[in-house]
Amino acid sequence: MTTVVFDLDGTTIFKGQKMSLEIEVAITTLSRVSEVVFASARPIRDMLPVLPKAFHEFTLIGGNGAFIQYDGKISTISFTDRERALIIDLIHHYQLDYMVDSDRDYAYRGDLNHPLYLNVDPLKLAANLPLRELPSIVKAVFFTMEEEIVNTLLSADLCVHRHGSESLIVISPQGVSKWEGYQQIKSSNSLMMFGNDTNDLPMFEKASVNYVVGDLLQDVPNAKYIEAKDVARTITCLASELM
Repeated sequence: MTTVVFDLDGTTIFKGQKMSLEIEVAITTLSRVSEVVFASARPIRDMLPVLPKAFHEFTLIGGNGAFIQYDGKISTISFTDRERALIIDLIHHYQLDYMVDSDRDYAYRGDLNHPLYLNVDPLKLAANLPLRELPSIVKAVFFTMEEEIVNTLLSADLCVHRHGSESLIVISPQGVSKWEGYQQIKSSNSLMMFGNDTNDLPMFEKASVNYVVGDLLQDVPNAKYIEAKDVARTITCLASELM
């Protein structure tokens, strides 16, 4: 049996829009011959609106591994009290704009027309709370690429992903990655991965076959590079190969 893991933004959905019918049909066909998992930087709350309803019960890895929906249950990995304090201190010291997620609710400060904010909680499942009222912090986004801030976070052993095209960094608790989230599933299947960005690298390093969408990444092991327009066709061909 094979498990195929799909990233969302830039891989199977584009410009924050819901998954196209063409890709939905291709993944549906693939799901009949392999296990399908979705893994995203988005929290699960924000994965659901862009996924077809038929995929909502699939295994979902959100927040780059901080949120895991598996076997009908959702679990999270939160920052420690020390890490939480560091995040809040950095926000106040540098007067940063931010998007911070808790288990369900979130705190946001910044441009209300930013694409990230426009894609937050469209189903109105959560509340935008003051930062200090969040019961826990599971994922944080800082709208900055300042090296001093990045180095401070790395020195605290936090996971930091830079997204230069959007001028932001995504911060996760120590040891959290899409691969670590996938490990929670305890799957013994062979692994294939579709992705496009640096947060997919831990999965790319473990998968036997990688499909890299676009050209943001270079020198990915066992990689087949494809363009966005070829994603649906590639998935359909893969389904045929696995039958």
